Amino acid sequence: MFRTLVILGLALGFTPAVQAQQSPSQAACAAGDGEACFYTGAEYAQGQGVPENKQRAVDYFLRACNLGVPDGCNTAGYLMSVGEGNLERNVELGVEYMAQACTMGHEDGCSRSLGHFISASSPARNYGRAVATARAGCEAGVRNPCLWGLDWSWDGDSGDHPDMINLENAAWFAERACDRYRDIKGCDVAARVYANPEAATFDPEKGLRYSMIRCDEQQSGGDCRNVAAVYVSIDEYRLGATYYERACSNGHANSCDMARQWQTYFRDQAAYEANMAALNAQIEAPLAQGRYGDAVSAAINTARSRDLAERAILAARQAGRMGDIATNDLYAAALWFSSGPVRQAADAELAARGTGLEGRFGTGTNSPGAADARWRELYGSSAPTYTSSSASSTPPPMASAADISAATRDRYRYAHCVMSGSNTSAQVCQ
Repeated sequence: MFRTLVILGLALGFTPAVQAQQSPSQAACAAGDGEACFYTGAEYAQGQGVPENKQRAVDYFLRACNLGVPDGCNTAGYLMSVGEGNLERNVELGVEYMAQACTMGHEDGCSRSLGHFISASSPARNYGRAVATARAGCEAGVRNPCLWGLDWSWDGDSGDHPDMINLENAAWFAERACDRYRDIKGCDVAARVYANPEAATFDPEKGLRYSMIRCDEQQSGGDCRNVAAVYVSIDEYRLGATYYERACSNGHANSCDMARQWQTYFRDQAAYEANMAALNAQIEAPLAQGRYGDAVSAAINTARSRDLAERAILAARQAGRMGDIATNDLYAAALWFSSGPVRQAADAELAARGTGLEGRFGTGTNSPGAADARWRELYGSSAPTYTSSSASSTPPPMASAADISAATRDRYRYAHCVMSGSNTSAQVCQ
């Protein structure tokens, strides 16, 4: 507390009353006590129990500085920069000592030194030193250097210092401003510089992480939409849909239609999967009971599924039960499969039954139209046709702005799979 009051007294020009009794701090300083050196410097600076002597005060403040007391560095630097009493003014050297205090985590040292480094009226003006000192102060745990460094590096502090604009520096300061203080500008800039595939600073893992902070914690609709586009691009559709919904909720109007399209897609997909499960059950039960003919009939005439028909017929062939399959179902199989093991099995069984039709579907009198006419003549209806084995609903297309190269998608997929909390067992991570 006393040290803080002394600093304020020096900065504001207040002089506490001279104490009658000299403090023992000078002897303690000589013994290597940094705090005592600082107090001794304060006594000489203010004439407290000793004659006022600014030069000697600075000597003791610098001893404190060298012994690891940042207030010593800062106060010595301040006195040098203003040159009071018998102390010759030396702005450049004084600013360097204040900068040293900043690197030791001294807030006032950061404010004073950085102010000089960027001031057009200061002989210590030096943009390079400003950035280096801001980095050191930020790393030492002082908040403002992180934010000021970001302002300078991103847009030259709204154009006041255009020569300081540097994307890599902006990324460095933004990352720390966001991680440590959740500063909105810091998180925003971090998301921008790390998530842009065209930037030299592109880093998919960091880009995704900071975009998610902007979305999840700071309710930025645009960043939610960017996260959604990334997840859709790597086939993590449900996560993508979730972030489109968040984008819409956070005011990104263009994402609302995408959110609705994804809701429709998942609803249709769920209905398709439920239907396929029911159809599979119709095949599974007779196959499990050894009723191969019934399984094939259900696949062809009820499910109208080429995939299920293939499964049932190959199971019948494996079991040596092709004879259980009705002739009309063999005809249908021959129509549905132009080649391959199912067609071969159907042809072999048709030949065994003496139909004379094996191997000739799709050509001549057994072209699709003629074959259907023959079927109608035999059975009084058109030959059965199969339906698609995939859902009729397809994922909504990505907006053109979200299209990214295959290499970039791979990098984002890797980033998602290694990110803390991600499901590394998900299909896209295999």
